[in-house]
Amino acid sequence: MAAANKPAPEPTIESLTADNARLTQENTQLREELAAAQVVIAEQGEALANAEAAQAVDKVIIVTYDGKQYRVLGKQFNIKGELVKAEELGKNKEALQHLVDTKSGLLQPVAKAK
Repeated sequence: MAAANKPAPEPTIESLTADNARLTQENTQLREELAAAQVVIAEQGEALANAEAAQAVDKVIIVTYDGKQYRVLGKQFNIKGELVKAEELGKNKEALQHLVDTKSGLLQPVAKAK
């Protein structure tokens, strides 16, 4: 009779398995949200650093590539047949990479603002 009063182990295992699956899914979702937030923070940090550097250098356009900041010396230019304005260069990573890789004179390295 005492054995009849004990709960069956299967529902406990099933409920733990279900909880584990739910928590694993929640963990995955939270990791994705964290990664997205870290990207936003990095972009905002880069934008802030660029703004601080531009302010220190008298309102010029500053872009960041591979952790280094560059002053853009032109207003607009043609890169691989595409017209790129200096204001848009920071968002056009392919064009910015091309200018850095070719050591273009359109970019002048600047010391980061402190």
